[in-house]
Amino acid sequence: MKRIAVTAFCTLAVGVIAAASVSAEPPRSQLTKFMCVTALDPPSRAISVTAVMRPVSGTSKLQIKFQLYSRSSSARPFTRVHGGDLNRWVSPSDPTLGERSADVWTVIKQVVDLKAPATYRLRAVYRWIGAHNKVLGTMSRTSPSCYEPELRPDLQVKTISVEAVASNPSANLYVAVIRNRGATAAGPFQVQFIDGSVVKSRSVATLPAHSTIHQRFVGPLCTSGPATVTADPVDAVDDYDRANNSLTVTCSSTAGATLHSRVQ
Repeated sequence: MKRIAVTAFCTLAVGVIAAASVSAEPPRSQLTKFMCVTALDPPSRAISVTAVMRPVSGTSKLQIKFQLYSRSSSARPFTRVHGGDLNRWVSPSDPTLGERSADVWTVIKQVVDLKAPATYRLRAVYRWIGAHNKVLGTMSRTSPSCYEPELRPDLQVKTISVEAVASNPSANLYVAVIRNRGATAAGPFQVQFIDGSVVKSRSVATLPAHSTIHQRFVGPLCTSGPATVTADPVDAVDDYDRANNSLTVTCSSTAGATLHSRVQ
């Protein structure tokens, strides 16, 4: 089915625990339990971390905010993603947490429905607040990178060639090359040919990743008007880029076939 890519944000849980004092003083901030989940279905793609925060001397309030950064290729810099509850300071549900030296605040943060292909990082920014809302200090920690590959199929009408039909001078043979540019197989789906009032379809059971097939249609002469071939006209395949699913060919009486893309 046709999908509109949407990025959603979800905080799984906030846990509060108390820790006994130990001889070696634990760090005031930690980022642990990093997870990167890749998936064919976009809502199942996720990046997750657990932020741990302990008070410093004089703390009356603990705060954390999470930031998500992404980039579409290694040649581009990471940029901040906005939405949901990202970039907002949050505090423990227990307002007294942080007033005791042994307090520990643990926050699990997960962001789901990640667009692909892209690389992501989660950053936790910690803030310690003392009396009269004075900021005692801040610290940020960043997760490892999470690469989300695009695993869905991508059907493309790559080319259309026009040939004469020896037995019928008033018709042409249209040969369309259909390619699956994606990482997984596509199918079943239809390939549709339209030339004026002429509409024809061919069924394709499956098209493996990075493979091509040829679909042939006999139609009116190319000089009589444009003809269009569309792969999967009814959106049966979860195709991540439908802009290349159609191609239109036009001809003139003095020139050969001319190909141009038609974005749906």
